[in-house]
Amino acid sequence: MIKITPMKALRYFPVWLSFLGLTVIFSCKSKEPVPPADDWQYLASKNGLINNNVNDLAFDSEENLWIATEFGVSKFDGANWTNYNTPQGLIHHQVNALAIDRNNKVWFATPFGASSVHNNQWQSFNTQNGLGYNYIYDVAIDQDDHPWFATGEGVSYYNGQQWEVFLKDQGLALVHNIVRSVKIDENNNKWFGTEFGISRYLNNSWQTFLAGNNQAGFVVSLFVDSKNNLWIGSLAGVSVFDGNNFVDYSMSNGLIYTRVDAIAEDNRGTMWFGTVFGVSSFDGTSWKSYTTDNGLLENWVTSIAVDKDDKVYFGMKNKGIAVLKRKS
Repeated sequence: MIKITPMKALRYFPVWLSFLGLTVIFSCKSKEPVPPADDWQYLASKNGLINNNVNDLAFDSEENLWIATEFGVSKFDGANWTNYNTPQGLIHHQVNALAIDRNNKVWFATPFGASSVHNNQWQSFNTQNGLGYNYIYDVAIDQDDHPWFATGEGVSYYNGQQWEVFLKDQGLALVHNIVRSVKIDENNNKWFGTEFGISRYLNNSWQTFLAGNNQAGFVVSLFVDSKNNLWIGSLAGVSVFDGNNFVDYSMSNGLIYTRVDAIAEDNRGTMWFGTVFGVSSFDGTSWKSYTTDNGLLENWVTSIAVDKDDKVYFGMKNKGIAVLKRKS
């Protein structure tokens, strides 16, 4: 038997055996478990959406998806679309945000006041009939099914009959009059995100929380999760407050971008954050990001909602809605 040294083996190794080896290698690799690909669906004006510039998303108790856009509102039941604009009853076509009460009454925040619809009956409000300021950034519903409006000049509250307006008052009320976000937790605390920190209101008592820098103090989004933690999206990233302590997350942790315009939680407890440069998810341990490279049609995500089947809906600034159905 001829003994071939390693060097000679390299020199005389038959070409056909090298191809065979590569085939074996690739066949072995092909048998490795491959994570299933995510399913994506896209909803836009060509499908029935009233406008592709999406500002906010929310599901009602019947699993209808309501979409606030720059030019009207759409309701999507999974098959059919119903569109609303000023001829139907909206006070203005640009809808910045929406909120839905337990009776499926929907409130809309616009730059020219507020509108509501319930059983096809519309109402609208502006400064002429009680609203404190016409430009509304956000709206939330309290435990009595009453709306609270975050405006460019304080907070307006409507109890169904009368209005009450809250303004900055030498540290005794709002920390700042430009209020960009409002959320209400399970204890009926009203949280207001302003351009200079956060204010909390309950039973005629106010408390203010200031950030360590101006960017963190400029709050653009709020969200209350299933554990009653408050999540704060700012120009500096996202923070979570458990009632005692704040924990901050930024790009150094895994967040795709610092400004967080939208926050949501899925049925698994994973948090989702929408930014100008894509979406990040955080399960408490690891981060994952989505951009146009792996599913989004556009990186600027303005709003996020999750349905009962755990599909995640992303409202995009200019290209409608991207729907993610994860397979793993």
